[in-house]
Amino acid sequence: MKNTSALRFRPVAASVLLAAAGLFLSASLGAAEGGGAPVFRRPALLTSAGQSSDVVIVKALVNTQLKMDFVVKPVAQPADLAGIRSLTVVVGASAKGLGAAGLDMEKETARCRALLRAAREQKIPILVLHTGGEGRRGKTSNDLIAVVVPEADHVIVVAGGNKDKLFDSLAEKRKAPVVEVDKLAAAGAAVKALLKE
Repeated sequence: MKNTSALRFRPVAASVLLAAAGLFLSASLGAAEGGGAPVFRRPALLTSAGQSSDVVIVKALVNTQLKMDFVVKPVAQPADLAGIRSLTVVVGASAKGLGAAGLDMEKETARCRALLRAAREQKIPILVLHTGGEGRRGKTSNDLIAVVVPEADHVIVVAGGNKDKLFDSLAEKRKAPVVEVDKLAAAGAAVKALLKE
């Protein structure tokens, strides 16, 4: 009887030890590769993907109301990342806004890709905001969302704009957290909580 119980116990014990070793190895590899949540710090650059008025609203929220002192460049270029420690992209397309900036969707998409690529190369964490709700989820916005969100390290979205959970599925590429807020004011609070001095 003793021998039988010992035989039954050993495979279980071995599997537990193997699982523990696997978790330890995974944790060690993650630490070695710089794993863990990115830290968002200032100076922080605020830009637009799509040139909608949402970026102006977010600017007023984070700088005027919350005194967060973001550098604001709606049409930011890779060179504007010099000295920047985190990048915030407000995504939402406006044909009027694109026209006023002298851009079309092809140029805006190329600009966003280049900016995100430069941020990645410089190890600058990327925060994506979508504050326009369901009304800012047309095809043009969706096309830009599909470009920007997969590169995000963190996403904050007003819940009405994520009913189809598109942001969650796109954020899976980098396992980025997606935080839904009820309204715009709460988005500002979420940004402030995330940003470290």
